[in-house]
Amino acid sequence: MKNTLRTGMLLNFILMAFMLTISQKEAQSQIYEPEGLNMPGNWCGWENPPVNNPAFGNPNQVPNGRLVKISTGQARWQTIISTTMPGADVGGGNYEFLFTSGPVEGNIWQNKWCNVTVEMNTLQVYTKEGANNNQIVLADDKYYTMNWEDLGYQDTRAIFMVTSAAPVEITTVSVPLDAYENMPVVIDVETSTTPAPEEIVYVRYTTDNWATSAAVVAAMTGNTGEASIPGQPLGTEVDYYALTSTIAGLTADYDLCTIKFNNNGGPNYSYTIGTAPEPEITWANLQWPGSGAIETGGAFNVYGQAYIEGITGQATPAPGLNAWIGYSTADTDPATWTNWITASHNGPAGNNDEFMADLGAAITTAGTYYYATRFQYNDDPWVYGGFSGGFWDGVNNVSGVLTVTDPIPDPDFNWVNLQFPGSAVIEPGENLDIFAQAYIEGVTGQATPAPGVQAWIGYSDNNTNPATWTNWFPATFNGPSGNNDEYLSNLGQHLTSPGTYYYASRFRLNTGEYFYGGYSEAGGGFWDGTVNISGILTVEALPVPEITWANLQFPGSGEITVGDNFDVFAQVYIEGITGLGNAVPGLQAWIGYSSANTNPAGWNNWVPAAFNAPSGNNDEFMANIGPEFTESGTWYYAARFSYNGGPFLYGGYNETGGGFWDGTANVSGALTVNEPQQPTPVLFTLIDGTEIHDNIKFKGDMTNWDTIPMNRDGFTWTVTLDLLPGTYEWGAIEADGTEFGIWLIDGDNLVMSVDEGGAVSGTVTYTTMITSAQTLPYGSRIYPNPANKLLNLEIPGLTAYQLIDISGRVVMDQPTALGNQRIDLSELESGIYLIKILAGDIVFTSKLVKF
Repeated sequence: MKNTLRTGMLLNFILMAFMLTISQKEAQSQIYEPEGLNMPGNWCGWENPPVNNPAFGNPNQVPNGRLVKISTGQARWQTIISTTMPGADVGGGNYEFLFTSGPVEGNIWQNKWCNVTVEMNTLQVYTKEGANNNQIVLADDKYYTMNWEDLGYQDTRAIFMVTSAAPVEITTVSVPLDAYENMPVVIDVETSTTPAPEEIVYVRYTTDNWATSAAVVAAMTGNTGEASIPGQPLGTEVDYYALTSTIAGLTADYDLCTIKFNNNGGPNYSYTIGTAPEPEITWANLQWPGSGAIETGGAFNVYGQAYIEGITGQATPAPGLNAWIGYSTADTDPATWTNWITASHNGPAGNNDEFMADLGAAITTAGTYYYATRFQYNDDPWVYGGFSGGFWDGVNNVSGVLTVTDPIPDPDFNWVNLQFPGSAVIEPGENLDIFAQAYIEGVTGQATPAPGVQAWIGYSDNNTNPATWTNWFPATFNGPSGNNDEYLSNLGQHLTSPGTYYYASRFRLNTGEYFYGGYSEAGGGFWDGTVNISGILTVEALPVPEITWANLQFPGSGEITVGDNFDVFAQVYIEGITGLGNAVPGLQAWIGYSSANTNPAGWNNWVPAAFNAPSGNNDEFMANIGPEFTESGTWYYAARFSYNGGPFLYGGYNETGGGFWDGTANVSGALTVNEPQQPTPVLFTLIDGTEIHDNIKFKGDMTNWDTIPMNRDGFTWTVTLDLLPGTYEWGAIEADGTEFGIWLIDGDNLVMSVDEGGAVSGTVTYTTMITSAQTLPYGSRIYPNPANKLLNLEIPGLTAYQLIDISGRVVMDQPTALGNQRIDLSELESGIYLIKILAGDIVFTSKLVKF
């Protein structure tokens, strides 16, 4: 009796210890990590753990499993699922799945989380031991980042974040060298490549060791960007790291909403807010000029610039910043000079403040002078600026040199003329340069114009003394001509009315008297009205350009459906104006239409036509009149042109080129507008006789051979398409994650038709018996691939094969074959094909590249 009691107590103790162990395991705040997290579903044939699809399995149970645990911050499990070909983890489609955690040996389904229909980019609560599988819809050519919150064996949250490209790595996060109180700090971020539009780069920061935090967006250009952390008080330590997410305006659950992050390998990045240094002049110069020459009493403005970080470069002068221009007769250190003139603020120059003073006004004696700038900020020491570009050092940045001379008396003109031409004929406003020369002994004939010389070219309606004329236009220096200075002015541009005009030259030195120049074949001289006379200019009016030909170019007729486009072209000719490449100013064009075949001059409906291009010597215009017609009928159309507000001229059509509309040789075009055809809804049905396929998609002529989903009811798959009359080829595939899927049609593409009355004929229902096999019999070889002229098949049990192009068309069909085959590919175009192989009851498909 005692022994039996002891045995019972021992069993009770063991049972309680086991239950305590189990309860402790379930009470942990995180799941048992060696068992990890898996995501079995019909996307991996409900295999658990998903050994054949590492994207859905953890690395503890699945070799190379990609569903990994992240312990930084909120503990979570993450995987990235690709639907992008090639190399997709799974194709787009509707799927069911579970989150599970359990031992491989025992009950791998021991714990599950479910009851959710997934909404992308949204944190959702998953029920521990819920009754229903999770539902998710994946699109093709996407990347889905899944984060699962590890709270242990209880209800938890997860999120699927979708991007149109693979998530980027954050390769670089900058650390500021200096950070000053209450001033924003810019953080530079660099990624491995340009992020997808949906992937937002953030910088998350804290000032209280993550008790609270905030995130700012990094504005990206390509794969680089900047984020600005707001200014903080003195002494604040700021910790930060960079992350990416698809959630806009991220303010909470940062870890669960993170795709990729860079936290400096764990300790995060940081900086401490310091005190900004006292501002000072860190750069100053003598800006301009580096040298010069004036006469005593002449003006000579000297400019200098200074820079104080964060202070100069504003619209108003920096408070406390003063500037001077100094000079000396000796080229010594400006710090020893005593002659300084106060300079006034001239405005900002980039980040600098510029100052200016007239040095010439301070120097009254001829000689050579050296000048520099001097600046002082508040009570700081003076700093000196040199040319060309920094603090004066006497070597690289030196003093300017000013030569001051006493003025010389103004000389007289020894000779002036009207040089060329003596006469001319132009059109109104046509350019005509008039040349004139002047001579002052010892002054003219240099590379630069003689100082103080002014020149004009003038004209009059009457051949009178130029001294009485009032129409004078400044002439510009054209260069030296021997000992003379030559000037020119475009007189023609000022004469826009036809007539006869007389012209001459005029010169003055400084404020002296005027001297007038006349023309002669011997070279001319002072105007005297006999030997040296005025030039004669004839301005002749041109004929007013006008439209001398116009047509309706193309087409002469047409037929469209209501709502279609219908481009009409027309051409026009103006001698010497059209056909030059650009639209002619003042030339307008229209395309008009009417329900009656009458003279277009009486029509009311005109659509502006746009310049299309030159066509020989013509200009061509085009207008789309199709949108004008909202009901069926027959309409007539023609062209209309006007130049510079002139009369309307109408263009007609004939097969030899057309011309002005006359109703007989050159006529209106005729357009038939039909009511649009109504599409016919057609139901396509594919019956899965194998009862093994679970992701059948439709493709054909009507989808441009793109795949579209079909609706499933048991083993019957349907889709209804609206089709216009015509004949179409079609088929279907099993989307198995490969590039082409499994072609489910045995033999040629299926063909169906819709006639004008909406009657449907041909094949719209098909039963497939095609299965798939992922492996060929042992010892099989298909080579070479890519192939050029020959392809070798070495497949035990080979009975038949087909080659199918990317549109689904069978381009080669061999219904009987032996184990070894050499296939001649030389007649096939280069591209990608699908080879379908039958070996016994195994159907195998593979991609083949032909080059």
